[in-house]
Amino acid sequence: MDEQAPQGRSSDIRVTEAEVRFRDVALEPPFVISGRPMTHFTAVTVHVEVVSRSGRTATGVGAGILSVPWSWPRSGIDLGARDQVLRGLVSELAARAAAAPGFGDPFVLWHPLYEQLDATLAEAARSAGVESIPRLAGLLALGPVDNALHDAWSRAAGISLTSMYTKEHLREDLSRHGALGVGLYPADTLRRPRRALPVQHALGVGDPLTAGAAGPGVRDLEDWIRADGVHHLKLKLTGDARADLEHLRAVHRVAAPLRPGLRLSLDPNESYALPALSGLLDALAREGPEVVSAIDYLEQPTPRDEEPDPDQLRRVSARIPVLLDEGYSRLSQLATLAEQGWSGVVIKAAKGQSHAMITQALASAADLHIAVQDLTAVDLALEHSLGLAAVLPVSWPGVEYNSRQYAPGANAELAARRPEAVIVQDGHVAWHPRGLGLTALPHRA
Repeated sequence: MDEQAPQGRSSDIRVTEAEVRFRDVALEPPFVISGRPMTHFTAVTVHVEVVSRSGRTATGVGAGILSVPWSWPRSGIDLGARDQVLRGLVSELAARAAAAPGFGDPFVLWHPLYEQLDATLAEAARSAGVESIPRLAGLLALGPVDNALHDAWSRAAGISLTSMYTKEHLREDLSRHGALGVGLYPADTLRRPRRALPVQHALGVGDPLTAGAAGPGVRDLEDWIRADGVHHLKLKLTGDARADLEHLRAVHRVAAPLRPGLRLSLDPNESYALPALSGLLDALAREGPEVVSAIDYLEQPTPRDEEPDPDQLRRVSARIPVLLDEGYSRLSQLATLAEQGWSGVVIKAAKGQSHAMITQALASAADLHIAVQDLTAVDLALEHSLGLAAVLPVSWPGVEYNSRQYAPGANAELAARRPEAVIVQDGHVAWHPRGLGLTALPHRA
């Protein structure tokens, strides 16, 4: 913590009111993850009214995605009941933000909610009659509240958001998160916004590759590539090494001739033990070396609640970078990722802007790889995710935009106000920052 910094800033804010809104989003077709079809999810927006220390008022809006199958896959209650629990958590956390008495920057206001999250989840679990609620699910509930704080802070100050992540506007550096954070502020590692963002096309298990394999009304991979020009593919794996090997080779055979320079990332969704994953990579090296050379990175191969053997993980990550995703629920994990064998970490806007800003700064300082994913974000959540990806020091340029495949209708409002962020041309969407807040646009009702 910077002891020389004054304890207050004129741009500090206090929340005076908070409102939460929920929206059901259907996935058509369903998105298959680890053998489980995901058919719908809840999108959230949190609206906060704030007043700054200097007396200026503003409205902030933060969006999030409550992806229950991803964040809380197993429980004694069904998916619908879990979704209701998470909705209640969002409302509770928003109410706590509005009840906080003091002024602060968004990190100061967010930090108590983050630090108390385990206790909050334990109480919610008791009320719901379940043994526990995963911390990952709690982060998704906190995310839209945190996002609204950042949005309002920028709008109250009348200053672009990323330019405020400095000593001039923040009460503390990142030293509370360890030695890497001493003297470090989030703006120190951010980049100038990229104006063209290459889209990473998701290929779920069972998604058709060619027209002959596609059912009525279902688009195949060839069609997507020809229409949008995508050249980054994210492939879901099954955990069956032989089936995954054949699938990877088939995808490359179809896609590579259509898009020279094709790049791949692999998402096993926690379905592999490390020896089996090494076996898959060995088989690929023998039978599909052209596929291996196209792979940028792997996400979370092992179950989120397991600590993989560091030596085994290092052997895999020496071949292909391996990123922590579902298993990343505490900022304190960053300090030991490299020694545990991980190559880097996945950042999701749905976990909150504070979480993302701290992660990117500390990961950059630790020389860890960074990738951005979006949990099939729609509308304002997608807008936030794209804006975040535009400024982060990512190791690979591709951005997830799954909703164009599985919930395109949910982006109708975004398409009307910012068509360049929705329409894919030559494999990219465009990002033109302007204005204030998370989405760098004037506010709307």
